[in-house]
Amino acid sequence: MNLRFAVITLLYVVVFTGCAKGSDTVAIPITPQTLTILVTNDDGIGAPGIDALVEGLLKLDDVVVELVAPAENQSGSSDKTTKGDLISEDSTTASGYKGTAVYGYPADAINVALEDRGISPHVIISGVNAGQNVGPFAALSGTVGAARTAAKAGYPAVAVSASPFIEYADYNAAVELVTDWIEVNRDALLGGSANADTVTSFNIPGCTTGKIRQLVSVPLAESIAEDDGARLFKTDCSLESKSPPTTDVDALVKGHAAVTDVPLNL
Repeated sequence: MNLRFAVITLLYVVVFTGCAKGSDTVAIPITPQTLTILVTNDDGIGAPGIDALVEGLLKLDDVVVELVAPAENQSGSSDKTTKGDLISEDSTTASGYKGTAVYGYPADAINVALEDRGISPHVIISGVNAGQNVGPFAALSGTVGAARTAAKAGYPAVAVSASPFIEYADYNAAVELVTDWIEVNRDALLGGSANADTVTSFNIPGCTTGKIRQLVSVPLAESIAEDDGARLFKTDCSLESKSPPTTDVDALVKGHAAVTDVPLNL
């Protein structure tokens, strides 16, 4: 074992678990295999989607989860940023995980995390958003906007979104897609070779009946037809499709989870 590795393995970071609900702190050893994940969203730090995401990420082995998110709902803010100084304060998710709340846009939260807080993550995850960000919605989305801001800064970034209707928003399924992606890409993330040229965007259908169909890799739709729009957020996932999905919108309408490479400039 060389001296550098020996020193690194003796370093510790204090993270708040319980998970950070006022219980004792837990010391987690930092090693070269520890993955640092920065989490943000556009629904606000107290939203249920980001709470589910953080709790799911904490179940992974050898990770540190940093949390910096808007203090309030900033849906539809794309990648807007605020001129001048920003106010931020200590806050928590609904389950009590400690982080920083930024009084600004989702892209502001990314800049505060990277520049003011000096966080250097291996990957940045934005979500889980209340409302699927597919087709033309991706350009307007603060969830995707935060991820695009992160990727433009050179960090691999993931956006993840579910139905806006809480009774159909399967946050657990959305989080599972993200954690599976992290496990598949962990070595590349740790080694600095993971792609940051696009944003990896996951979207989950809101199944009113039936179960979510398998994940498909599809491009961003250029538009949303009126009929598709009516079935986009609430989907009968029990219906059999006569053809494979061709876009992210088509995938959700047909009950599939979708993964899409989103350009950084929309």
